[in-house]
This record gives sequence, C-alpha cells and structure tokens, in this order.
Amino acid sequence: MQREKSSLEEKVMEGIYGKKEIKKEERNLFLGEYLERVIRYLTYEQVIEKGTYPEILEALRHPEAKKLIIDRDVKLSAANDYIKLASKNGLLFKRIDSPDFKGDVALVVVSDHAVDIKKREVLTRAESLQARGISDKIIENVGAKLCHDCYRQLEEKAPAELINYSKLSLVDRLLGTECICKDH
Repeated sequence: MQREKSSLEEKVMEGIYGKKEIKKEERNLFLGEYLERVIRYLTYEQVIEKGTYPEILEALRHPEAKKLIIDRDVKLSAANDYIKLASKNGLLFKRIDSPDFKGDVALVVVSDHAVDIKKREVLTRAESLQARGISDKIIENVGAKLCHDCYRQLEEKAPAELINYSKLSLVDRLLGTECICKDH
C-alpha cells in the first residue's frame, strides 16, 4: 500500500509541478540538449568571430548530425554562415532561448540520440592555429588574401582553415594589394 501511495503522490506532484526533468542542469548548459547528443559546440565569442570554424563544418557533416541549434541572443548576421552550412548539409536549424540557460554555449550541432564523441569543445581559432605554428599575422586576419608562402604555410599546417582565407591573385597584385605578412 505504501508503494501505491508513493506512486500516487508522485502523480499528484507531477500534476502540480510538471514532469521531473532528467539532467536539467546539463541541458541548461547545452541549449536544451543532453551532452551525450552534442557533437560539437561553440561559445558566443567563437560564433561572432569572423570566419567559420572548420570543426563545426565537420560536425555538420557527421553521419549522426541532425540539427544545428543557435542561441537566440546571437545575431543572425554572426550565425548566417553556419545556418547556410547546416541547410547545405540537410540539417534542421533552430534558434532557441530560455532564462534557464547557463554558461556561454551559443551554438551546438546535435544528434537525435547519444553519440560517442571524445571531444565536443572546439578550441578558439587562435589557440588551435598557434598550437600548429601558424603566424599571428595570419591568425589575426581571418578572411585575408595571402601570398603564396603564407597560403602554403596554412595549407601545410591547418588545411581545414583554408575556407577562411584566399590566395592573392595576379589582379590583386597588379592593383597593389599586399599580403598581411608584409610590414609597412
């Protein structure tokens, strides 16, 4: 009889306060998703940086990836490239907000079930490229046009980052455009 009463009490409490949420704190850290469903995530600072993180492109192409979720506090202009990439890769996209969200996670690529991922966090672009020996001038100038030597350095040490840079063309050189490595 005690067991039934406990069950009845639980039903009454559920009716009054709503269903008990499992891992609510964890879900509040990852835009409403369970950590085990997260493939990769970015912080606010990373999302608003110029350029696209290749790790997110890779996550969007992951066979288990189902949707891209972006915090509503992130401006659409900052997230637009990621939204386009999600659409191009056939993933659903949604913006979400909640007063319960905690932390600085602003973008997550998730599956609809648990995935075995060792590293979900993405290092900042600066940390990642510095660890690979890329020059600070290249790191600080995402989107820049690079001379042959700088482009080759990036190609050899961080080829996935090439999506954020381009080579100086003959026309660029004729018009006087110089690589960022040239000191003025």
